[in-house]
Amino acid sequence: MRALVTGAYGFVGRHLVGELASSGYEVVATDIAVSHGGGTSGSHGNAAGAGPGAIDDPGLDAGIPFRGCDLLDGGSVKALFEECRPDYVFHLAAQSSAALSFVDPRGTIETNVISTLNILEALKESIDSGHGCRMLSIGSSEEYGRRFEEEMPLGEDSPIEPVSPYAVSKVAQGLLSLQYHRSHGIDVVLTRSFGHTGPGQTDRFVLPAFAKQCAQIEAGSKEPLLEVGNLEVVRDFLDVRDVVKAYRLLAEKGRCGEVYNVCSGLGIRLNDALDALIEMVRLPIKVETDPDLLRPVDVPVMIGDNSKLCKDTGWTPGIPVDRMLSGLMEFWRGAIGGNGK
Repeated sequence: MRALVTGAYGFVGRHLVGELASSGYEVVATDIAVSHGGGTSGSHGNAAGAGPGAIDDPGLDAGIPFRGCDLLDGGSVKALFEECRPDYVFHLAAQSSAALSFVDPRGTIETNVISTLNILEALKESIDSGHGCRMLSIGSSEEYGRRFEEEMPLGEDSPIEPVSPYAVSKVAQGLLSLQYHRSHGIDVVLTRSFGHTGPGQTDRFVLPAFAKQCAQIEAGSKEPLLEVGNLEVVRDFLDVRDVVKAYRLLAEKGRCGEVYNVCSGLGIRLNDALDALIEMVRLPIKVETDPDLLRPVDVPVMIGDNSKLCKDTGWTPGIPVDRMLSGLMEFWRGAIGGNGK
């Protein structure tokens, strides 16, 4: 089976390419970074992992073909699909920073919605030509918006009340995917993915930002001061390696037209995660709040219910929080040791 991964140079995309290749898929990976000469953009998608501490590309040594494609160009997307004729499309490419979406709401909406529209149009033409293809459309827990603690864990039938342009873009992406399913018979499975981290994630996200600063302090390249945003929020985190396994299983076993939470089902307060990382350093560290790291609107608690995912695919998370955090810390120790920054 042939799988096309969009946003393959991104943090999750790199891990997904490896997961699919090791599971016997013929993988074609696409990313705007290839077509634009290796620049960086996005976070879950287009060139996410190419920033500080990015992991090595998992596909080049294995001979996995990469195709540069600007997903905002409908003609380029159509040509890509005509060339690759995939059986599965894993649509990861996105601008996926809620904080950045407040700075660039137009770019976020255009990137996340128009790219999806172009892929759906290409899938529609594939169906018309007699070639079936399943799409996994990656959404976000941010779509749920501000919820009360007594509502946790959130199921897929929980109300959708986005509070950031990024969340709005993901709601629109999901609704557009479902509309093409209902109107044109597109075979699509959707996720609402909760927080995830792991080796290679850029430090524009909260846990790798903590780990990077701790590693810098440990290495003596930064004063023992750690700058943070809101530490009182509670989040549901998975290790990225559990996430990409869930994505593969959803593509294989998920029900068409259904939405699935991809999450651990457990909440961790950011302050507790930070304490665990600081304890690994074993040095006195002062923690200060940086106003620039605070969002205009924040969601205080977000924990998901993964029972539907587990029931339909047989997936279970295999990497606990302590191992996830220690792996993140080890990654940044290696990255800081290599460049001192």
